[in-house]
Amino acid sequence: MSHIEKSPCRSCAAYCPVDVVVDGGAVVKVEGNHDAPLYQGFICPKGRALTAMHNNPERLKTHLKRQPDGSFAPISSAQLVAEVSDKIAAVIAENGPSAVAAYLGGPGLEHQALGPLMTRFMSAIGSANLFNNATIDQPGLMIAPALHGTWAGGRMHPDSLDVFMIFGGNPVISKQYFAQHPGNQLKKLTTGCMKLIVIDPRRTETARRAAVHLQCIPGEDPTIIAGLIHLIIEMGAVDQAFVERNAQGLEQLTQAVRNFTPSYVAERAGIDEAKLREAAHIIATAKRGDFGSGTGPSMATRGTLMAYLMYCLQTLRGFWAQEGDVVVMPRVLFPQQLFKAQPNAPYPGWGFGVKMRVRDLQQTAAGMPTGALPEEILTPGKGQIKALFLHSGAMVTWPQEALVKEAFEALDLLIVHDVELSVTARMAHYIIATKMPFEIPVMTQINELLSMFHPGYGWVEPYGAYQPALFDPPAEFDVLEAWQIYYRVAQRLGLQLEYPSFLDLLGLAARDAPADGEAAATRLMDMEREPSTDELYEMMCEGSVVPLAKVKEYPNGHLFDEARQIVGPRDIDCTARLELANPAMLEELAETRAEVVSERRKTNADYPYLLIPRRIQNSTNAVNNADRSVLLKPYNPAYMNPEDLARLGLASGDRVEISSRHGSIIGFVEAEKDLRPGVLSMTHGFGGKAGDDYDPARDGANVNRLTSWTDDYDPYNGMPRMSAIPISVKPVNTARP
Repeated sequence: MSHIEKSPCRSCAAYCPVDVVVDGGAVVKVEGNHDAPLYQGFICPKGRALTAMHNNPERLKTHLKRQPDGSFAPISSAQLVAEVSDKIAAVIAENGPSAVAAYLGGPGLEHQALGPLMTRFMSAIGSANLFNNATIDQPGLMIAPALHGTWAGGRMHPDSLDVFMIFGGNPVISKQYFAQHPGNQLKKLTTGCMKLIVIDPRRTETARRAAVHLQCIPGEDPTIIAGLIHLIIEMGAVDQAFVERNAQGLEQLTQAVRNFTPSYVAERAGIDEAKLREAAHIIATAKRGDFGSGTGPSMATRGTLMAYLMYCLQTLRGFWAQEGDVVVMPRVLFPQQLFKAQPNAPYPGWGFGVKMRVRDLQQTAAGMPTGALPEEILTPGKGQIKALFLHSGAMVTWPQEALVKEAFEALDLLIVHDVELSVTARMAHYIIATKMPFEIPVMTQINELLSMFHPGYGWVEPYGAYQPALFDPPAEFDVLEAWQIYYRVAQRLGLQLEYPSFLDLLGLAARDAPADGEAAATRLMDMEREPSTDELYEMMCEGSVVPLAKVKEYPNGHLFDEARQIVGPRDIDCTARLELANPAMLEELAETRAEVVSERRKTNADYPYLLIPRRIQNSTNAVNNADRSVLLKPYNPAYMNPEDLARLGLASGDRVEISSRHGSIIGFVEAEKDLRPGVLSMTHGFGGKAGDDYDPARDGANVNRLTSWTDDYDPYNGMPRMSAIPISVKPVNTARP
């Protein structure tokens, strides 16, 4: 007999509440939950595809072990844990604990206890080699606040804004910044008092609602924001009272942007100077505003500089919550945090922690540099990584697929968790078959965590939710939750794990201490009796503003008025100041102004186009969608402006070879008039394993075959050029898909 259960979709960080029609242990249908607050019953195609994902006929029913001939054979949970434990112990005995590494990517959204248990396990064995996807996504949004300082009062409430400006983001699709029914949120705000400014090479679904759309050449976001700062200063629109009380470095910043004149910026970025001035005027005359950025500017290099300048512009205008404002993103399932109308001083963005052996890359405020990981595996000598726990679709999401493949093949031990035999799982020595999302209890603490370092995530209001697992896996399945491998291996090795905590995952504990200033006492887990996931959640939520037990009383989620806060007054003895003139950032800005643009951009007659990434409504990056019917096409089209297609003698659906200086892929072009001429746009997360014969019309193309880890990489976090990549496009005389 079918019935409806409540749970969130976990295909992305929006965590949209859904109604799940369940019959026995099967998902019959997934629709939006109209009883949940904030979301208004919103659901996107990815949410509806959860039905097919849970009923995937290729789902792994048991764990797999690679055989000498490369095939896989089933292995029980008990034997898996025993063999992995023995191999980890052997690697540590021979090479030391730093030979073991772990990487956490998107699966952390589904398996919330995974990250905290992984962190505790790595700490217990004594390895600092804990990597995450932040350093190849938007590391600048974590490093820039370190260099600039943060505002203890938080951001202004979206409903109060006169202006919101976004660089290279498309909230209607990505749901960053406006996660709860993004289309309706933006419609409400833009038909009200808020003016939207979008900087993007494409007229996106979001840009169509913009008062000003600067359709720029990819990679010129730092140039544009430096030009906006120049204009704000020139117009006398700096909030002098705010800056004098809360910041330093205005004179140096003024000098640094003096040559980013409107005419120079417009010509270099390929935008209309009048529109640039219009955007500056909107910002200058707004009383309340907020800014954000998406993955595009980060992947086009100089993402940290762009984010830093964005923070500086926000400070110049005083666009931070003031005393008496309603707190945005208050804590619910974390301990209380006091919000005050004052700065928090800058802290190190790099220059602390672990230094890698390759290319002088190092630990940063965004975490360990994933850009170093493949080379650390391949570089012999002391410190070489020999074993890797991997929670990611790395083969289709990491740059330079061929090098990633080579690195994975060089490992003594690669453990991958997955729900199917994906292109990444096929690289593993052991594949951990894991539970599906609806087979796992879920709470909203992880999105609160994300909001602490990325302003585009979390809930503006004090929202909290918990839903239990909706059903168990079929009785004949032998599967685990992803966190269990760490507890059980630690148990077998005789290690002691501390209580799990999200705050330690990215070094946030010191910056988000309890309100009373007292450090939480170390708590040790019971290593004799394995906890349930619910018990782990209770540990993770210890001391939260709203007890997890109370959140559990509301199956549709709830807005907890007791968690609402008002921004408090400035401390009398506060001397902290926001930094407008970080030396490293101003040096990089000077290099930007002095460089020969054509040499930086690297386009020429051989590579005349620029490749940029894009998100699509029907798929989430590395998530292989079991229901291919939700995709408009089974592959990832190569979108180009019709003018470019005509110039190349191409029509929509034609097969082409797309080449960069690093590799080539086969794609199928599609006309898109909203895309800037000279730009090709494709979604990543498609394609097959390197060396495989696959059909690009069925599987799509892996755009990371066009990238290199050493291409214009950030000198600290190692993120390479993953957008604004110079490419050529040539017809291939074969049939259309």
